[in-house]
Amino acid sequence: MKWLVNVLFFVVLLGIFGEGVSAENSLQLRINAIPEGGTLRLEAGVYEEAIQLKKPIVLEGEMGTIFKFCSTEPIITISGKNVTLRNIKIVGCSNQESLAEIVVMGTNHLLEDLTINTGKIAIKLEDVEDTHIRKVGITGLSNENGIDLWQSNRNAFENIEINGVQDGFYLENSDNNILFGNTIRDSRYGIHVMFSNKITVKENVSEHNFTGAMIMASNQSIIEENKFTENNKNVNAQGILLYDVHNSEVSKNHISNNRVGMFIEGSSGNKIKNNEFIANFIGTQLLKNKGNVIEGNSYISNVTEIQAKQGTDNYIYRNFWDAAMKLDMDGDGKSNLPYQADPYFLNLTKETPAYQLFFQHPGMVLLQKVLKSPTEMLVTDEEPLMNHQIENNDQQKQGNYPAWFMSLFMISSSLALIFFGRRRR
Repeated sequence: MKWLVNVLFFVVLLGIFGEGVSAENSLQLRINAIPEGGTLRLEAGVYEEAIQLKKPIVLEGEMGTIFKFCSTEPIITISGKNVTLRNIKIVGCSNQESLAEIVVMGTNHLLEDLTINTGKIAIKLEDVEDTHIRKVGITGLSNENGIDLWQSNRNAFENIEINGVQDGFYLENSDNNILFGNTIRDSRYGIHVMFSNKITVKENVSEHNFTGAMIMASNQSIIEENKFTENNKNVNAQGILLYDVHNSEVSKNHISNNRVGMFIEGSSGNKIKNNEFIANFIGTQLLKNKGNVIEGNSYISNVTEIQAKQGTDNYIYRNFWDAAMKLDMDGDGKSNLPYQADPYFLNLTKETPAYQLFFQHPGMVLLQKVLKSPTEMLVTDEEPLMNHQIENNDQQKQGNYPAWFMSLFMISSSLALIFFGRRRR
């Protein structure tokens, strides 16, 4: 009987001290002990614990700091203001029903140098303002978004690489956010904007997705200097989709090798300027638009440059069309022959979708010429450009070669011809 009492006493002591050891080693307790404005540097290793950062501190990991935790709660929850999270790798899972690996709330946070492999949403922002997220790598394991925003304004996302997710960036009811220098591949929508205004999308690369960027119900947004390429994995794929977008600017983008370079529907007051549409199946499609300006764009090697219907008062002029007949009689760089695009095929396939199989078939091309659409349905550029911007850039680069180099090359070539010519004699 005495030995049984001793065993029970030992078990109680082990439980008490075991709890003490566990509590002392708890990362959350270490975080709680850091004063506001302080820094906690984590040693390299694997941390299997969910944590919460509620006050202005810096949590920074050494190389090899990994959070690996499967739970119904996020691995890291950030709230309050002025939290910095840096140099952390998260290895998540997809078999738990949780919101995201990292959930962010509050203001003025900084997240940088993160790597996230997960089947959940990688980073979820809810009611977040003035936060900067940069230098993040996200690899998805299932159909969830990479970075998801809800009612979050004035945030910046920079140098983020996202692969294999549902939507790389998903923004809803979130205004004044900036996406700069990010890369999204192998996803459904690279960038998906819903009911969000004054969004800036600049110098991003969105490629090998179903759609490079889908902008819906947005006002006063800017999409410039991006690359939307190889977005052609779906019959409805586009480089850029603008739906119900108004008073926005899409400029200086490189849009190539997509099924449809740009699809614009139900939009007005937008400026589509100085973009390159190269080797797309259809360069641009317009449907039910009003008062948009399409100017200074280059349409090169597309199967069809542009198709439009049910639009009014759209201003399409001074674009380069490689399929246009060009004649510049006054040397002003603009052709005196207008360019016209006929929406006949678009109307025909809407009534009978199976006719898409005959796209650009010689018989279909002949039929389009014979049964030409009414004049008011044609897309007309009254002053098409003689040269596109790529040609101009090449000419400028050639003009930058020093004159002496060109002269030396020509003199050397001439001497070589004279020398070898004499030897043959």
